[in-house]
Amino acid sequence: MSTSYSMWPVVLIPYNMPLYKGMKDEFLMMSLLIPGPRAPGKDIDVYLRPLIEELKELWNGVETYDTYTKETFKMHAALMWTINDFPALSNLFGSIENWCQLCDLFESETFKVNVTT
Repeated sequence: MSTSYSMWPVVLIPYNMPLYKGMKDEFLMMSLLIPGPRAPGKDIDVYLRPLIEELKELWNGVETYDTYTKETFKMHAALMWTINDFPALSNLFGSIENWCQLCDLFESETFKVNVTT
């Protein structure tokens, strides 16, 4: 008997340290693991919503204790980018039925910006 199953990991990587350290297992943070009989599809926003709310809170800053200096400071964090395959990217866009439609999207006026003004 064969069954198919889907697991979507969402991993956070810190970029405030050298890359050779930040990419080691002990620094990777699995923030979500989305299990199911198939990919979440357009409903992925339901799973990502709690993570997005926490990232918004970190963007505004949270009081954090530094064990080295033994002082608190206001820590800020930002989502810099996502790394995913094309089917996952189409799910993140939400309205794209087929990831091949991304070619049309990238040719639209949305991504053309005049940087001289």
